[in-house]
Amino acid sequence: MGSNRNFKSILVSSALAAGLAVPSFAAPRQMENLTRGLVASNVGKGMLVSWRLLGTDDPATEFVLYRDGKKIASVGKSAGTSYLDATGATTSKYTVAAVVDGKEQSQIGLSLVLDKTVSNSGNSFPYKTIKLEVPAAQTMPNGEKCTYVPNDMSTADLDGDGEYELVLKWDPSNAHDNSQTGYTGTVFIDAYKLNGKRLWRIDLGKNIRAGAHYTQFQVFDYDGDGKAEMIVKTADGTIDGTGKAIGDKSKDYRDGNGLVLKGPEYLTVFRGADGAAVSTIDFVPSRDINQHVKGKDGKGYWGDNYGNRCERYLAATGYLDGVHPSAIFARGYYTSAYVVAYDFDGKTLKQRWYHKSEDPGKGLYGEGNHSLQAADLDGDGYDEVFFGAAALNHDGTLRYRTGLGHGDAHHIADMDPDRPGLESWDVHEHKDAQYTEEMRGHDGKVIWGTPQPSSGGVDNGRGMAADVDSEYRGYEMWSAKGGGMKTAKGKLIGTPAVSQNFRIYFDGDEYDELLDGAFVTKFNSIDKKSETYFDGPAALGATGCNGTKNTPSLVADLFGDWREELVVRSEKDPTTIYIVSTPVASPHRVYTLMHDATYRTAVASENTAYNQPPHVGFFMPDMVKSLKQPDIYVVGENVVVPVDTTPVVNDGLSMLDASKPKDGVGWTESTNEGFLKNGYFNFDNTLSSYGVWEIFSKTEAKTTLTIRYANGGNADRSMAVSVNGKSAGTVSFPATGWTTYKEASVDVKLKAGVNTLKLTSMTSDGGPNVDMFTFGIDGVELYNGTQVVDQPVSIAPQSFRPNVYNPVTGILHTNEAGLAEIYAFDVTGKLVGGISRNVTAGTSKVMFDREMLPRGAYMMVVKLNGRVISKSLRKAAK
Repeated sequence: MGSNRNFKSILVSSALAAGLAVPSFAAPRQMENLTRGLVASNVGKGMLVSWRLLGTDDPATEFVLYRDGKKIASVGKSAGTSYLDATGATTSKYTVAAVVDGKEQSQIGLSLVLDKTVSNSGNSFPYKTIKLEVPAAQTMPNGEKCTYVPNDMSTADLDGDGEYELVLKWDPSNAHDNSQTGYTGTVFIDAYKLNGKRLWRIDLGKNIRAGAHYTQFQVFDYDGDGKAEMIVKTADGTIDGTGKAIGDKSKDYRDGNGLVLKGPEYLTVFRGADGAAVSTIDFVPSRDINQHVKGKDGKGYWGDNYGNRCERYLAATGYLDGVHPSAIFARGYYTSAYVVAYDFDGKTLKQRWYHKSEDPGKGLYGEGNHSLQAADLDGDGYDEVFFGAAALNHDGTLRYRTGLGHGDAHHIADMDPDRPGLESWDVHEHKDAQYTEEMRGHDGKVIWGTPQPSSGGVDNGRGMAADVDSEYRGYEMWSAKGGGMKTAKGKLIGTPAVSQNFRIYFDGDEYDELLDGAFVTKFNSIDKKSETYFDGPAALGATGCNGTKNTPSLVADLFGDWREELVVRSEKDPTTIYIVSTPVASPHRVYTLMHDATYRTAVASENTAYNQPPHVGFFMPDMVKSLKQPDIYVVGENVVVPVDTTPVVNDGLSMLDASKPKDGVGWTESTNEGFLKNGYFNFDNTLSSYGVWEIFSKTEAKTTLTIRYANGGNADRSMAVSVNGKSAGTVSFPATGWTTYKEASVDVKLKAGVNTLKLTSMTSDGGPNVDMFTFGIDGVELYNGTQVVDQPVSIAPQSFRPNVYNPVTGILHTNEAGLAEIYAFDVTGKLVGGISRNVTAGTSKVMFDREMLPRGAYMMVVKLNGRVISKSLRKAAK
């Protein structure tokens, strides 16, 4: 894709040529390998030119801008990446070049020209029109007809060219809510390039009903090949982008009311480049999972027998392992709730974990919203799954349950930048909930909330959180029935008339604008009222979608600098969508929002059910004052992909009695025979029952943990395994009988000293009986409070060669070009940080994150093209 793409990667390694054993550590997150996204926009009085500051760029990267081959601007280290060229025209040819280490890099050309402009509210707004191929009208079995309009969208790089494409769902005019009967038209999903070319169309077929709660599509590069995939629920008769059918296309499972309550259900991965179906598996769970359990009224656990609650779906994407994206699909939230996470390796879609909540008052049961989102709530490097009034950990275990019940809207962001982690803002329909709206911390605890009125509870249908008032630090929050706008501390600001639907970065400052369909407003912090910024209905005849929710088809940072684009449809012409962009330059330098993991995954789940706007994972006013580089790596050519290369060591044997954990939900017993020592630990027969053991290890190593168990149930009792709070994976424990013991294994990373091992049940049956742990190295014991680690040998400074790298200035001297890798170790020999990048021969600048460096002495090891060229002992500045 070109030499303009610098890259940064913290490398994970087990040993260096220096001869030191070093641990692995969390790698950066996988992101798309984007171009500069250079865009020239007609703003009436010249051309507004803007481009991306990529997440792999140094924060102080300078740029040079050219028009028609002539230099027109130099952009300094802290300036924004946009420029108003007052004498430019729509025919001008612009290029931009980054300046790295004082050397101008290759010039990069335009990705897009927004040649049209419309005057509105004192500005000239640039926009582009894309013409669509509307599906033909359809006739239902009862003679009714339906037509189509554009509905929800998503975006990703489908073909690997570094540019974003649009993925569009078509909405038939007879789409229905799940509570309603009636036939619906077929659901179609199209992919378009930004130049208007259609790449493919997928026909989900007659056995997928149309409506806001049925089809949730996730578009992301799940396998890391540089080209995104789409994952969506399918059925017999789905036709992929190449014309091939999934299942039996002759089947029609619709009943006389137009409902689909039988027939096989699938989950399919479609290739982004051509829409071909790559992997299809059974959708888990099936809709009849609860129908064998009948209540007094003849209804199952779902609470109805006409496909209302069982046909409500949610979807999201999250970094559950901390590095790679996983797809997350959910079924049910009013009553029983099921959430399943999947990984895609390029060929096969595989289940990562499966969470069930089937018991009233427990787990996710009755706690879901009409939306789903994954984000790193607590900053531990792993994404949690936010379900509404409850949440899951990255391994699928229950994180918290509030008991506040179902809601229609939520937001996740760094709403209070003075608190650790991300906060959530949630509103509730349940009139008996303690709060009608509340802000919660990453642990689910209510920070503050608005109690239900003493005169009687209210159904609070909409709520919004955004940073709109510059007078107060943090976000502001409000809702339909919450009694006004409040600060992040819960202080009442007033009761201004403001939009409750969406937000967008659309002007040049660091605060949010508000969005209602295609109508953008700016909050006046002095007068405490909203003012029109862009009237899309009046200017373009544009409109939102999804009825009273009045959401745009998409809001995302599609190109140019960090401001977002608004994608909306024409109210009268279903062949037309508009992409509208900012009309002004911004002085603020911010990395492309699409390289912020919280924002990127929020864009992926934006289309789910009742669409929620994406938020960044940082506080924007702080970011524009002190720019921080995202911790990412990008997929594609010329990229070092971080992988955990720590070898698994199994050169010894340590056997531990597992019958008595330090903590747990269960008990120690010796009722059933077959155990080896003092008995076994019997996990309680509940979801998320657990056991915690303190394990002492004399050495740091990655080794195999073998768990000896007995399972007398009829089904697998899978458990999530974690060590020191980090997931080691999910382990399957198939049925064996209560007196027959077998073994299950998983690789774990132990640190030297005390480790916390936790096993958590993934099913409502709890876990198996566990009697022994075996580790593949010597020196592992149950911690008794007295063991200590032997002191390490100090590093002798005279054993190292002269310096070629100065971590303070970032200056690196090399005799040849190639891949430079720089590592820092503390005096115990533990790896504390690393960086890599391609360098030229001579002097290069490679800035190391000095915050990683320990106090006192540390060692720098420099490798070039795989060879150690320098080792030096240094002293950190105090």
